[in-house]
Amino acid sequence: MNRIFNQLLNVKNTVVEDACIVDSPLRPEPVLEVRVRPRRDMLRCSRCGRKCSGYDRGGGARRWRHQDFGCWRVELVAAMPRVDCPKCGVVVARVPWAEPGSRFTRDFEAECAWLMTVANQKTVGGFPHIAWRTAGDIAHRVAERLGTVMPSPFDGLTAIGVDETGYRKGHTYLTVVVDHERHRVIWAHDGYGKDVFSLFFKALTPEQRASIKAVTGDGARWIDSCVAEHRPNAERVLDGFHIVSWMSDALDKARKRLWNQARHDGDENAAKRMRGVRYAVLKNPGDLTDRQEEAFESLRDTDPKGQLYRAWRLRELLRTLLKHPIGQATTELNRWVFLASHSRIPEIVELAKKIRRRRPDILRTIRLGYSNARLEASDNRIKVTIRMAYGFHHVTNLIALVMLRCGGLDIRLPQPAI
Repeated sequence: MNRIFNQLLNVKNTVVEDACIVDSPLRPEPVLEVRVRPRRDMLRCSRCGRKCSGYDRGGGARRWRHQDFGCWRVELVAAMPRVDCPKCGVVVARVPWAEPGSRFTRDFEAECAWLMTVANQKTVGGFPHIAWRTAGDIAHRVAERLGTVMPSPFDGLTAIGVDETGYRKGHTYLTVVVDHERHRVIWAHDGYGKDVFSLFFKALTPEQRASIKAVTGDGARWIDSCVAEHRPNAERVLDGFHIVSWMSDALDKARKRLWNQARHDGDENAAKRMRGVRYAVLKNPGDLTDRQEEAFESLRDTDPKGQLYRAWRLRELLRTLLKHPIGQATTELNRWVFLASHSRIPEIVELAKKIRRRRPDILRTIRLGYSNARLEASDNRIKVTIRMAYGFHHVTNLIALVMLRCGGLDIRLPQPAI
């Protein structure tokens, strides 16, 4: 029986003493209790992991939830001896089937973590029958365990992307760093700004820091100052997505100003048409619906000076020039700045000053060809993960779930030990 249960439980260095079914009115379901104990020669300190001599048999039995056997819930029960560690003193011995402080076996935690990467919250909570808050603690332990056995994600970095994403209804933020070459999240931390991003560079060795050649991100000043301080030789690359988003924001502000102006002048017809192109002006030409195209055609007659239509054309010029070769893009960017500066549209003129100031960074973006598209894709997946993690009380558990789903960790279902 010992050999059979050892194989079924998939635990090493463990002696199975007894197994019985407990059907108590105090429990919601029958439980298969398996009494086990670690081998005497495997006694180790639960804090530092070194082999130690036994001290006593401990204060009683403890339970660990294990993977179910079909429809039967399984729990491992063991008396916890204490060991006398020269470094840590008298502490509870480490068990070979679970992490210190956990109420679940490693295989059970690996199964739950794998479910978190492929299923939704309802499946994760319902299939193994655990509370969602408990799932957060499991994600944290599994992510830490996998991170210690895998190669460092900071080795071989050449191009990284940095961005912040909001959680808890957008009131707080996570700073996320992505490896462009391996297409995965390598670091995340609560908060944003120069002080938070500096923690990433401080976590790197001098060799790892020196290997970074390019840093992509939006136009935030804290990214510029942090890169200049910690990696001054790296090329700072603006993302094309954010460059176009600057123009989209300016275009929307211009539309709101013209809409309010039409309402103030009592031109209800013009105000209605301005409101009708609210979403159309933010779309690419190929994505417009027939109704939106008709609204654009009527917009020329509605706006005598053609401010909104000209602003939309400038947005399209900026979006397309980012895809051209560096020589052609340089000429077209100079032409765009000239047209925007003389457009007499206040929002576009103000943006032209910003584009002129960041012109070297924009040309570097076009020349190197790096994009934050992968970071934006990861950001969307992170937002899905944040919604999934609703109910976690600690941001460390949220970050652990992000690393499990987006960090390239080698998470697998438990395999039988052969």
